[in-house]
Amino acid sequence: MKKIKSLLFILILLVLPGFISAGPIIFESYLETADMGSKNSMHETIEIFVDFNETQGHLNLSLVPGIENLKGYLDDKEIECKSFTKIGKSDVVCFFDKDISGKHFLKIEFDSSYSLIYLKENKLMFRSNYNPLVETKNFIFVLKLPLGYIIPQEPGKEKSFFVSPEPDNLYSDGQRIILNWQKEQLDEKFEVSVISEQPDEPPNVFEIILVFLLVVIILFLFFYFKKKIKTKQKKVKVSKKKKKSKTEILEEYLVESEKKVINELRNADKKELWQKQLQLKTEFSKAKLSRVIRNLEARNIIQKIPFGNTNKIKLKIC
Repeated sequence: MKKIKSLLFILILLVLPGFISAGPIIFESYLETADMGSKNSMHETIEIFVDFNETQGHLNLSLVPGIENLKGYLDDKEIECKSFTKIGKSDVVCFFDKDISGKHFLKIEFDSSYSLIYLKENKLMFRSNYNPLVETKNFIFVLKLPLGYIIPQEPGKEKSFFVSPEPDNLYSDGQRIILNWQKEQLDEKFEVSVISEQPDEPPNVFEIILVFLLVVIILFLFFYFKKKIKTKQKKVKVSKKKKKSKTEILEEYLVESEKKVINELRNADKKELWQKQLQLKTEFSKAKLSRVIRNLEARNIIQKIPFGNTNKIKLKIC
């Protein structure tokens, strides 16, 4: 029975495009909220306090084309709603579970991108309209711009170029800009057009610091490994050369008196001699030997080990 009833109303809708309802209906208040969640999505909510002066089993509305995800509620209870796309509009029929009269609250939700138009220079236009086919006492239209979007201000252009008609209220909830239009006893078609834009974002300080640190780290690693490679190449070059013995190295930097002390220690048992023995073998004076020992010890070539009133002199390198 319910299906037959639905088909009957659909047939009436198709045969009589201008048909609105079978009896007088008054919209005590009509609130439409267009929420531009992003630059390519639009969610609309229509909330109507309806006064049915005669018993009705359905309600017809004329909305924007391309409706998707349509849902309807009567007095907070979900009801069946169907949409039929026509040229420039969508005819929506909401069916009630039973015939009703008196005052009721109707809520309709849907998605549609038909009202959005992309312009150049990162601008976005919204346009929509409402045609009061029944008496509408209190009409309110609310538009929420996408996050980060603003109303442009350009020299030489009136405000009406970007927003028409001028809103009764323009404010922000702290994140988004919201526009509001209100009409008492609406008896003519309401049309709205809004151009918004997403301004160039200022540079993020945190991102700048992060990029700077990354550049510093990359440069540090570049020069570090470059230096490491050069050091390695030098070591390879040095290793290719004929290595000199420690004795040959000493021969280049020691004076004759120092060489003589080194030779005596090298030939001694365990590479060490008492300082007195060393003085006898080198035939140096006590003062000269002390000076030579001090110089060699300072260069870490020998080690002087005190024993009572004398010292043991030990060769540290061979």
